Amino acid sequence: MIIKTSSLGDIIHSFPAIVDIKKKFPNCKIDYLVDNAFLRTARLNKNIDNFLTISHREKMNKSIFLKIRDLEKDLNSIFKNRYYDQIIDLQGLIRTQIIGARIKKITGSKQFNGYDFKSAREALFVFLYDRKIGVSKNLHAVTRMKNLVASCLDFPPEKDINFGYEINHLKRENKVVFIHGSSKKSKEYSTESWKKIADYLQNYKVDICIPVYDNEQRIFFYEISELNNKAYKLETENLEKIKNELAKCSFFIGVDTGFTHICSSFGMSGIFLLAKTDPVKAGPIFNHQKVIRQKSMDKIDPEEIISLLKEENFD
Repeated sequence: MIIKTSSLGDIIHSFPAIVDIKKKFPNCKIDYLVDNAFLRTARLNKNIDNFLTISHREKMNKSIFLKIRDLEKDLNSIFKNRYYDQIIDLQGLIRTQIIGARIKKITGSKQFNGYDFKSAREALFVFLYDRKIGVSKNLHAVTRMKNLVASCLDFPPEKDINFGYEINHLKRENKVVFIHGSSKKSKEYSTESWKKIADYLQNYKVDICIPVYDNEQRIFFYEISELNNKAYKLETENLEKIKNELAKCSFFIGVDTGFTHICSSFGMSGIFLLAKTDPVKAGPIFNHQKVIRQKSMDKIDPEEIISLLKEENFD
């Protein structure tokens, strides 16, 4: 059992650890506990056998008493007839430490393991783990989780990074993904700056793919498409179709948000635009991916992005 309840980018970063487990133990069955809001994301990994969901985000406005009552009811319903050799908490938060301990008790499973006191994001309840694993916080999230599962299951960490996708379109096309939206406004990059990049790309035979999932993103798409008629919107709730379309693209430019991490996980070239996010821990996964980081997003000069684009071969 793997516990990784949220969020989109964090779930994507957990995939290589799942692949490592299946590679080492090909006959094992992996259950994955995820918040219902991110189930579609978790389903992108075909190495997971069963997806189990809780609805933590839907209950955020409830009192702590009602949250605990509902969680206990959900866990008993989901896990009363299950058993695990290993329960591994990849999240390292107080809530997942409590959830994992309850799952172990309900199922009578062997071990519940996770990060040690210095390694966990929240360390208050690490005493609930049977094994506490030390993993440096200065590593990329992908490497941290790979190292954690390797230590929990007693095998050497795999050097290769494989996200376990089944991708129907392997041929890269001359398409650049603009990933503009984020759950936090402080992570977004100004539309005027994006327009300067779109204007520069008119010099090449390049389509601009813009994921659209709300009205604000539609407005952003229309502003870009008025300037560059090669822009098109990727608007669907089917994450599998989104994955297959993004996998055809050859380059991405993105802020710190889930779709950027999806593009990065495909191994395509690209540029991360970051402010407060530490790129060492949650930035580029592969060496050919680049990052531009400033104290705030408005300090990022679009000319710096254009300078990096000039190094690419879009002809």
